[in-house]
Amino acid sequence: MIMIDNTNGKSPLTASTVQRWRQRQIVSSKNNLALLPSFMLLLALMVTVPLSIASPAFALRSSPKQHHEHPRAAFIATGISSFGAMVLQPAFALENNSNSRLAIRAAASTTDATGINRDDGYTQSINTIIYQPLSINVDGVQVPVAAWHSNVNSGGIKRFKSNISYEHRISVSKIGKALAGWKLPSFIDRNFSLQPTSFIGSNNIRIASYGNDEKQQLPQSAPVVLLAHGYLGSRFDLSHLGQALASQGFLVLAPEYPESLAASYDAAESTSGIPIDRTIITDQLLRILTEEWNVQPTSYGIVGHSLGCGTVDKTGDDTWTRVCLAGGYPSTRGPNCLFIGSINDGAVSVRRAVDALREYKFKSLDEQMVRLQSWNTLPSRAFLIFTNPSNAPNHISFLTEGTNDAMVEFLSPLLPLARALGIPVLDFDKYQVSRDSKATGEVVIPLVVDYMKQMMRVS
Repeated sequence: MIMIDNTNGKSPLTASTVQRWRQRQIVSSKNNLALLPSFMLLLALMVTVPLSIASPAFALRSSPKQHHEHPRAAFIATGISSFGAMVLQPAFALENNSNSRLAIRAAASTTDATGINRDDGYTQSINTIIYQPLSINVDGVQVPVAAWHSNVNSGGIKRFKSNISYEHRISVSKIGKALAGWKLPSFIDRNFSLQPTSFIGSNNIRIASYGNDEKQQLPQSAPVVLLAHGYLGSRFDLSHLGQALASQGFLVLAPEYPESLAASYDAAESTSGIPIDRTIITDQLLRILTEEWNVQPTSYGIVGHSLGCGTVDKTGDDTWTRVCLAGGYPSTRGPNCLFIGSINDGAVSVRRAVDALREYKFKSLDEQMVRLQSWNTLPSRAFLIFTNPSNAPNHISFLTEGTNDAMVEFLSPLLPLARALGIPVLDFDKYQVSRDSKATGEVVIPLVVDYMKQMMRVS
């Protein structure tokens, strides 16, 4: 069990202590990059056979960082081998299988757990969360941004399109290019249309987008929260949290960072010739938010998962509220930070955060209290570590069901092979059994939402 003594906290971290943390990350990076030769060999084997049997018809129809997550790239790349047995078929199996857990492009359904009526096309409701697929120009590169906000401050627009989906992409070709320098055919990439995931308190809430005849606009004033995905993650990884925050009056923005699995753009194709990175994208998004979209934020917050916790630490000033999910260590910038980790995280050991939590006098939250949602006022610096191995989340349990299930359904045939070759599977094997995104969200999302409301003073 991980024990944190909150009564005998040490003085704030010294520069030498911070340097030791960074050195530890460098060592971890070198260890994980040693897996690259195994990845390249596996990728070569996986590409050769499937491409030799791929039919012309299929070809025509289909169209840095925190290096401890590079094993995720290696594992995902092994998904290429599934084409011979699963993907190279007359049609995409997942998109045509009515029993698939992904519920991709669900047709003729009535009302699902999110409260969305899939048949009515358009709907009017005061309890509506608006989803907007936006994009921003960052040094000549168009960067996608997912946005969620409440209808309350949307200028009186009442006509919405409710049969929405999140257009998600898994780009295996990007993995080959990024780690091996290979130019793989784009038809090995996969596109998914994911349905919004239900969340606590969503029974009477609809998730919709503007109708085609309505002006796309954001609230004029709102508390703003950014969502930062991890390495080879997605702007939809925390969409269930984005929806929940939007239902409480927040404007939530989730940009696609260069390390995204979707590979919607090439970060090196900037006008200046300098590759855009997370900091450049975030700074531009914040500038456009106020100067071009004319939003006046009442307060700022940011939530990150895994590598996204580094973005959490680097973004904004000391007035920002920060939340780190499954990161190596908590952010210590400013007075407001919530850290959430798990003893079952097989990708980033929660033990790495223990010293920082003690040094900076973070207050421990009782897991049972959190599960019962029986807290009142939360500490400004707080942490929750799941310590029961029987039900503690794994590294990807904090993400939404849609993106997790898409990845597992796509790559599950490769799990035994990846393990046999010693390639870390980043808890996909655990999630394949637990399927606990929803269970984890039922505990984590209410905590994060209420923490944000308290620290950002949202009534």
